[in-house]
Amino acid sequence: MPSITLYTSENYRFDCEACEKFSTILADLAQKILKAKHDNIHISYLTAEIGFGTPIYFEARLRQEVFRTADLMEEFMHQVDVLIKEITGVSARIRCFSFDASNIYGKN
Repeated sequence: MPSITLYTSENYRFDCEACEKFSTILADLAQKILKAKHDNIHISYLTAEIGFGTPIYFEARLRQEVFRTADLMEEFMHQVDVLIKEITGVSARIRCFSFDASNIYGKN
């Protein structure tokens, strides 16, 4: 963890170059700010029919850690917001959800 998904409408779908740039910078932010291990970061891009709301929705699910304070999460979300605006010009809806390790089950 973190598992990050970026949902975009067709008009805001990232091309290969934008995906590569976004992924590299986002993984770096996750490592520096969230202290995520490189091998635990997962980033997915989904093109979706957005029925209502912003054309870009960012969602991060991550393990709850004592060092991931509200201030730290605010900084991470701010940096993600800046990054998305830089690439797309759009203010995205950004949500982060943290889960206690005892409630996470996974393989691979």
